Amino acid sequence: MKSFLAFGLLLLTAFPASAQTAEVFVKGNGAQCWLDVREIVHRRGRDVTEDNQLQILRAGHFSTAAGDLFLTVQALTEKNKKGEEGCRIYVQVEGGGSLGVKGQVVNDLSNNTRIANSIAAEVASRQKALEKKEKNAANSQRAS
Repeated sequence: MKSFLAFGLLLLTAFPASAQTAEVFVKGNGAQCWLDVREIVHRRGRDVTEDNQLQILRAGHFSTAAGDLFLTVQALTEKNKKGEEGCRIYVQVEGGGSLGVKGQVVNDLSNNTRIANSIAAEVASRQKALEKKEKNAANSQRAS
């Protein structure tokens, strides 16, 4: 129960505009998923800062008259409803200044969903390639 409460508090503090947060689940190794997401965001984004403990990345820094904007990506290891291991990727735009005021719309859910799906597709592709590589290595050891 404590872990559930801690997870809930984490989501509330990490994603204040949760209604606009896009999320997608990727099956596979959760720890590898975080590493892949980190690499993808660093490759695609600019001015990326990361919090390894909370597994949060903030990419970009766009200043507007109303405040600053950051793209926030979080990858959390968890299991889906079927009990399969993987990670859930969350994407949202965070705003500072007047953009951070509740009710101010800075997120476009369809755009956040597109970004989340793009990252998830690349993570899934990497996981499949890694599984194939491991399978080939195991088969070549058996043949030897």
